[in-house]
Amino acid sequence: MKHTDVRTVDNSRAKHIWDVADYCQRTGIPKIEEQRLIKVLGRYATCHELQMNIVRVQTRIR
Repeated sequence: MKHTDVRTVDNSRAKHIWDVADYCQRTGIPKIEEQRLIKVLGRYATCHELQMNIVRVQTRIR
């Protein structure tokens, strides 16, 4: 195993990983959609993965 010095790691490319249930609760996503996201993505996912996989109800505006 290779030792990595934490002070030399570039954090600019680090991504925030969300707990899918916590993200859904914070953004008001229904429980059924939360369960589908957990099946698709697993327990943890990036914000981008979550946003790209959320299916929102289409509202018809005229």
